Amino acid sequence: MIADISFLVFGCVAAVASSSMTTQLARGKSLEEALQITDKDIADALDGLPEHKIHCSVLGASALKNAIENYYMKHRDWEVK
Repeated sequence: MIADISFLVFGCVAAVASSSMTTQLARGKSLEEALQITDKDIADALDGLPEHKIHCSVLGASALKNAIENYYMKHRDWEVK
């Protein structure tokens, strides 16, 4: 269960908002549930993003997946597919 989550991002407002929303969506979920969070989920939770900023939502989902994969590799010797 994800009890605490934070982020560090340097970028535009959309990147910061997407990162923040990613933490809100992931908090309280199991790792398996959090792996299901998509860039679309993040953009939808933000009520959409301008078309030229939609790539920012990918940053949050990608970083979350990488963090969970890193956790599994260190603690369970498991690889995210």
